[in-house]
Amino acid sequence: MRARRAVTLIELIVVFVLLGLVAGVVGLTIHTARPPVQTDPIVAAVATARDSAIRTGHSVTIMLHVNGAEHEATAGPDGVVRADSTLHIDPLSGERNAAP
Repeated sequence: MRARRAVTLIELIVVFVLLGLVAGVVGLTIHTARPPVQTDPIVAAVATARDSAIRTGHSVTIMLHVNGAEHEATAGPDGVVRADSTLHIDPLSGERNAAP
């Protein structure tokens, strides 16, 4: 008759303790992650407005000053950005496209 091999209670506790330690380390470090730095002030302003609109659930409109002219951009609660076509802002991502 062959002896059955099973997981002991001690082995199971050790695995759970290790998983708990890993989860604790990840949980503590996940809040220290910083968002990437935006170099383009227009993209940074649009990203801030978009984030605010998504969080609050209300549209956010900002005025952007580019080359001495004012341009309006509106971020909706669904994340879509509506802006003047001269700004070349992608409505879905809020990123600035290269000028054609």
